Amino acid sequence: SGKYVITEIILKPELTISDETKKDKALRILQKAEEICLITRSIKTEVKMEPSIAIAALN
Repeated sequence: SGKYVITEIILKPELTISDETKKDKALRILQKAEEICLITRSIKTEVKMEPSIAIAALN
């Protein structure tokens, strides 16, 4: 019988920030989180991140 395997995982985090000038910093933080993620580092499957950052007033 055939076996199924997961060959790729795509993470699509959605982040809302209130200051557009902080967008680059937010992306760097997301990239760092991906780099140090224990789960991502523990599996052989390729993990890709496709972040979405929105600018909006935070209440």
